[in-house]
Formats: sequence, structure tokens, C-alpha cells
Amino acid sequence: MDVLLISVYAPQSIDCKRKLWDEISTLIASFSGECVVMGDFNEVRNESDRFGSQFNHIHVRTFNQFIEHNDLVDIPMGEPRYTWSDRWGSKFSKLDRFLVYEVLMLHFPHIMVLVLDKNIPNHRLVVLLEHRGDYGSSTFHIFHTRFEMEGFDEVVHNSWNSNVIGNLNDNPWVIFKKKLQILKPNLRLWNSSARDRLISKRKILQDKVEEIDASLMFDGGSANLHEQRVSATKQLTYLDHLSRVELAQKVKV
Repeated sequence: MDVLLISVYAPQSIDCKRKLWDEISTLIASFSGECVVMGDFNEVRNESDRFGSQFNHIHVRTFNQFIEHNDLVDIPMGEPRYTWSDRWGSKFSKLDRFLVYEVLMLHFPHIMVLVLDKNIPNHRLVVLLEHRGDYGSSTFHIFHTRFEMEGFDEVVHNSWNSNVIGNLNDNPWVIFKKKLQILKPNLRLWNSSARDRLISKRKILQDKVEEIDASLMFDGGSANLHEQRVSATKQLTYLDHLSRVELAQKVKV
């Protein structure tokens, strides 16, 4: 397997960051193998990645679009939550991360990011490793996040109540196996559609937050506008939560 390793130390300026994201995108597009983009990106992905400092939605959206455009996956990391802090301990951010192709996670399903103790003034070291363990058979599995998604119960109910072709005198375990064989492709189709809906919903919510922010910066906005922003932000946080939980289950942290 050919793997391209890209080490990043991103600048502060948003214009310089955009230029860097474009250069990395061009580099990734020109490589036919797998890619790992790692380092200090000097940017966060959501509000929970920053504490004690200003959160900029436009900067974050640009960074997230770079990740999504290149089909990269942000490998979940354990505690501590933040990888950078100022010398006074008043500001914290998650600036360091590993971004990889999802295909690489299929080849190495146990990869995870370990955050080490701080040994330099303001950054913690982060390490990408593969943690193997015996989790038993996983010939048929599903992620817990699916249980919270709209339409999951319906597709399971309809699949399970469909007629099983075969001898009515079949062993109950044989019938059970056949029902699982019906359910699995139906869930796969539903999952693909549900993922597309979530991506679309997230984009709509991001656009709404940016539109509200523009109004707030112009005239301060109304109380109703503030409530709409809180509601949209909560929904974005929930979608990010589902994404993080699913990725954590994929790599079996």
C-alpha cells in the first residue's frame, strides 16, 4: 500500500490557510494511494474544540470544507480534550489532529490517536497508533448511532416482517439467518440515504448560522434571531456528536 504522509504547521492568517488547504488538496489529488494529513492545523472544527478564545464560524467552515472536499476522516482522540493551551491556562484549543482516508481505516480498523503529557510550553504530543483487541465475531454489526436516526425503526420493522422464502418447517435459527440476510442490504441502502440527508442538513444549518451571524454583526439582531441561532447551533452540535460517536465505534476505541 502506498501512503502519502503530509505534515502540517498551519499559519494564523485565514488567507494563508486557504492557500495551504488548496495546496494540500492539489497534492492529495495528484497521489493515487492513501493519504495521512497530520500536524498543527491552527484551526478547530466546532465550538467545543475551543475554550476561552473567540470562535470564528467562517474560518471553521473553510477548514471543514477542506476536509469534506478531500473525503478525509478526523481520527477521534481520547482525553485530554485539548492539545494546546496558553502559558496561563486560560485558553485551550484542539489544534492538532490526524486526517486520513476512510479506506485506510478499513485496512487498519483499530487506529486511534493518543494524546501524551505536555512536555513543551504550549502543545501536547499526539500519536497515531493501532490498538488491537479481541472483540469477537463481527459478521453482522451496526453502530449505536443508527438507533437515534429517523427511519431506522421503520426499515428494521418492514424488513423483519417480510416473507422468508423457503420451507416453513425450517429450523428457527435458519429462518433467523434468512431474516438477517434480508435486513442487511435494506439497512445498507437506508444508511446511504440517511448519510446524504445528514450532510445536506448540516450544510443548511451552517448556512443559516452564517446568515444569522451576518445580521447580528450588522444591527445586533432581534431576540428571536438569537434564539434561532442557539437552536441551529444545538442541532449542529448534535450532528457532530453523532459523527464523533460513529467514528469512535468504527475504530473501536
